[in-house]
Amino acid sequence: MKAIVHTARGTARDTLVLTETETPTPGPGEVLVAMRASGVNPSDVKLRSGAQGPMVAEQVLVHNDGAGVIEAVGDGVGPARIGRRVWLYNVNRSADGLGQGPLGTAAEFAIVPAHLAVDLPDAASFEAGACIGVPAMTAHRAVMWAGSVAGKTLLITGGAGAVGHSAIQIAKAKGARVIATVSSDAKAEIARAAGADEVLNYKSTPLVDQLIELVGAGGIDHVVDVDIAAHMEIYPQILKLNGSVGAYASASNLTPALPFYPLAFRNIQIQPVFVYSMSDSAKAEAIADINALLSAGQLTPRIDRVFALEEIVDAHEAVEAGTLVGNAILKI
Repeated sequence: MKAIVHTARGTARDTLVLTETETPTPGPGEVLVAMRASGVNPSDVKLRSGAQGPMVAEQVLVHNDGAGVIEAVGDGVGPARIGRRVWLYNVNRSADGLGQGPLGTAAEFAIVPAHLAVDLPDAASFEAGACIGVPAMTAHRAVMWAGSVAGKTLLITGGAGAVGHSAIQIAKAKGARVIATVSSDAKAEIARAAGADEVLNYKSTPLVDQLIELVGAGGIDHVVDVDIAAHMEIYPQILKLNGSVGAYASASNLTPALPFYPLAFRNIQIQPVFVYSMSDSAKAEAIADINALLSAGQLTPRIDRVFALEEIVDAHEAVEAGTLVGNAILKI
């Protein structure tokens, strides 16, 4: 079979290799999936580059997310699963989610622990299935961690991105009013198409001024944040008492200062979100809700570009450049 292996930390061009190897056999508790699509996430790119630690073996497979059809099962897995369409998550991580593992989805066939292969609803394509594990599960946790959002007003920053786009759809399906932020008119159209009630261009006028004009001071119940460092200072002005934040990145400053007392006085709760190490209960809730939304047509991940397996370097470089608006996948 064809597979992508990662041989060292560094650039995509220097470290990712398309190889021919034997099709593996599933062991106890595992399934063999004939892959149809593999998701290329920013975390996959950062891991490859060396930003998240050294290699765990001389060479490893790559990518966590994907979708395909179960071809064979190992001992302890019911044979009824053979032939099932599935989406995959956390495949390239250690058991605790904190490090890299040797398995991956960027191959014609993938060995996967059976519990990481989730039935893919018939309404969803394989391509959509490859965009769920990191983007949609992150979005779900960032939206839902503090409880029901029905009837609440949510601010979702980066509303046109892979996570933000899914977060808008999840929040709307759960009954929230959604205000999204974007950086251009083109991205505003994407956020509106996802269901955002209001869309604000944060480059045109200071975001805090736009929000106070729109909903008043302290008018936001919950924030889903793509860059906590860029917005933490305005949380006390925009969030209600006992408001909450689900933050999944902090690109503008990896170690932002916390304005403790302004946040404490309003009892603002902040939950960092790292999808790979979420609790089992959080994963189970996300999986159930996401599959229900996929089945109902209420969640459709946005795919910006589709690459062939042989274009793995181009795919990583496109994600690394930060110019895509939505997900990147390999079609296998």
